[in-house]
Amino acid sequence: MSTDQIEITADLEEEKLLAQLKNVKLENVGKGKLLLTSKRIEFEKKGGLFSPPHLEFSVDLSRVSSAESDDSSNSLVLERLDENSERVVSRLILPGGSAATNLRQSLHNILELVRREAELQEQRACYQAFLWKTAYHVWVAVSLLVQIVRELIREDWDAVDAYLSEARETANALAVDGAMDISDLMHTLAETVASRDGSSVWRKVTATLKAIGTSFNNELPIAEEWKELSQEDSPGLNWRDIRYVFLFASSYKLLSLWQRLGENKKIDDSLPRLARFSSILADKIPMVSQPERPSEEEDAPSPISSIEAAAQSLENSLKMNAGIA
Repeated sequence: MSTDQIEITADLEEEKLLAQLKNVKLENVGKGKLLLTSKRIEFEKKGGLFSPPHLEFSVDLSRVSSAESDDSSNSLVLERLDENSERVVSRLILPGGSAATNLRQSLHNILELVRREAELQEQRACYQAFLWKTAYHVWVAVSLLVQIVRELIREDWDAVDAYLSEARETANALAVDGAMDISDLMHTLAETVASRDGSSVWRKVTATLKAIGTSFNNELPIAEEWKELSQEDSPGLNWRDIRYVFLFASSYKLLSLWQRLGENKKIDDSLPRLARFSSILADKIPMVSQPERPSEEEDAPSPISSIEAAAQSLENSLKMNAGIA
């Protein structure tokens, strides 16, 4: 996290009194006290002989769109949104002196911090949306590539063609979003599929899966506006998490293939690895790593059924967070 971001967070975390002025006149209301904190600005009308002080407004600084001051007239014009999100303009006349100057300067500084933090929040939201979509597309791409192999074993070339078409669409989505570009590999795979050479197709699918996995060892591809964000320390999903999504997806999707082929050793080798990846992902992504404890009458779930439950939960979570209907 950059120094500027640390300062912004520190200044906005706790509400602190920055300045206050008495004898401030609010147009069409009267005189009172103007108070500025690190989170809000408020005006309290002065009480009379038979009337108590009255709070005319108390506004969160995030809802202040502008604050224009005029030193020659000691005026301050606030443009803000009220509780109904309607535009309100408040014109205040400040008393002279250094206290008024300090309030105007403090207001300018804190509004800059608030706006900067709002920009960062928007960037974080966009960055997280990018990561979730990438994670989901990686899951789908791996699923489709392994499904191509399954159909290859069945020698169902029509199904291979259909899954290849979906895989190319997913690869295109990854390229368009700027996550990774495996278009050339998918084009080569398509040419190999057209040759109907099963062994060559198998090798090309394996090469494509390896290329996806290797891409996570490279520098994170991010848009220019996200480069100020701390990639590893920021809350939410990060590039390293997507690497584990890939590792889990590839191991899990291959598991059913090993079952179909009767590869018991590969199944036994896959289960501990899948359990470890599931545990790692559970810290970042809500997923079922362990099923509910069975009653005494019920048998304990098998390791495979536990992994299947975790995989289903992970897929649902990726889809939901990616905004996929």
